Amino acid sequence: MDYDIAVIGGGPAGVSAAITAASKGRKVVLFEAHGFSPRLRSVAQITDYMGIPDISGTALMDIFVNHLKQMEVDIIEAKIISLREVGEGFMLGTPHGEYSADSVVLATGISRSTLFPGEKEFLGKGVSYCAIVDADKYKGKSVAAIATVPDALEEVEFLAEQCEHVFFFPLYSGFVPPKKKNITVVLDKPTEITGTDKVTGLRAGDDFYSVKAAFVFRASDPLNSFLPGLEIRGRSIYVDDQAQTNIEGVFAGGDCTGQPWQVNRAAGQGQKAALSAIRYLARRDEGIDY
Repeated sequence: MDYDIAVIGGGPAGVSAAITAASKGRKVVLFEAHGFSPRLRSVAQITDYMGIPDISGTALMDIFVNHLKQMEVDIIEAKIISLREVGEGFMLGTPHGEYSADSVVLATGISRSTLFPGEKEFLGKGVSYCAIVDADKYKGKSVAAIATVPDALEEVEFLAEQCEHVFFFPLYSGFVPPKKKNITVVLDKPTEITGTDKVTGLRAGDDFYSVKAAFVFRASDPLNSFLPGLEIRGRSIYVDDQAQTNIEGVFAGGDCTGQPWQVNRAAGQGQKAALSAIRYLARRDEGIDY
C-alpha cells in the first residue's frame, strides 16, 4: 500500500507526528515494534506535562495511543529492517513485507546501549538485528543472541528453530529461561564480537564462543542501521531547524535528534517533523505551501 508519510517509532514523537499528519488529511502509516515506548512506560511519575500535572508514564502513553487509534492511521506492529529510496519515494521493509511512502519521519528514540566492540565493523557480515530475516543464512550453525529487552525472546527462539545452537546472553533482569534444548543461557556480558572478514566468535567473561553470527536485540537499533548514508552527529540524527535530515524527504524528531530527552520536547518535535513532511510533499506535488 502507498502512503504519503511513514512514521517509524511509536513513542511521543512518532505518535505526535502521525496524529498531526493524519489531521491534515495525509495518508499515514506508523511502525512500532516494542509496545509503544517502553522507556516512557517505565517512568513512575511525570509532573511537568502541561495540563496533566501528575500521571504515570504508562497512563500518559496510553492517552497518546488512544488518540492515535481514533485517527485514520494504519499501525503496523513490526520492526523496520530496511529503508531505501525508490524513485521519488521510499520503500520500507519489515520482516513480513514492504510498504511504500512518499516521505518518512524518523522517531525511533535512541539506544542507550553502547555498541559492542566489533558490532559496527561486522554489521552485515555476521552481525544482524533481525532473526526473521537473517536466521536462515546460519542453518546448521552456532550463533549468539544478545538481548537487552524481554520481547526479544520470540526472535531468540526462532533462531533456535533455524540454527544448530544458540548461545543466549540476556542483558535484562527477570528473564525467563527459554524452553528449547539447543539454547544455552550465558549470564556473562559479551565483551567483543570477533572475526576477520566475517564473524567467527564472541568473547564473554573469560570464555570464547565459536559462532558464525551475533544477533543483537535492543529496543532501538543503531540509528543508521537501516538507512545507510543518514548523517549522525554523536549519538543523534542531524536535522536542520525544520527537522529535515541530510536525505531529502526524510525528517526526524524526538529523542533520536538529541537532548533533552523529555516528553514535551519529543511531542513537539514530532509535530514539527510531520508539518515539514507535509510542506515538502505539497511543494513537490502541488506547489502549495501550508
